[in-house]
Amino acid sequence: MQKELLSAYIDGEQVSAELTEKLCQDAELQKSWANFHTIRTVMRQETEVLLGADFTAKMEMLIEQEEIRVAQPAASQPLPQEVAKLPFMQKFKGLFAPLAQVAVAASVCLVAVVGTQSFLTAKNEVQNSIDTPILQTLPFNNVVQEVSYNAPKDAVTPEQLEQKNKRIGAMLQNYEIQRRLYADSLILNQQTNQK
Repeated sequence: MQKELLSAYIDGEQVSAELTEKLCQDAELQKSWANFHTIRTVMRQETEVLLGADFTAKMEMLIEQEEIRVAQPAASQPLPQEVAKLPFMQKFKGLFAPLAQVAVAASVCLVAVVGTQSFLTAKNEVQNSIDTPILQTLPFNNVVQEVSYNAPKDAVTPEQLEQKNKRIGAMLQNYEIQRRLYADSLILNQQTNQK
């Protein structure tokens, strides 16, 4: 809580005589006071140097004391005379390595193709072993449907036609009544929207 009051005091808020008295007597508050001022200076970008004048000299001394290590290559390229003395297999090692990689890739492809073909043939054998005819003439529900688009699906009786016409008439009559009832409110809404 003391540090919050101190921060407000630095900003010019909550200035009181007793906080000033505490600040003059307490060393920890004085240290916080200095830290808050440093933070404010950095945030406002009021200074460019906060590290001190001796920082550069200390870093230079530490760099000079650093041990310098030069990395040595693990292996160097052989000279043409050394290559001529190598055995036959070592000469052509660079040629055999890519060929071995191609051979491995080709064998993986071969296994994939053979495996897929054997899987598909086994699957087809299982499907063909079931007693299903080659050409199935009846649908699953064993009901024959008419092929023509013109053939009536169900014979409609005159009573059914009359009921449908009555329902359509009732729906149209209901629509006309609602249209007449709400026509006035629609006209008023359109007039207010145009204004």
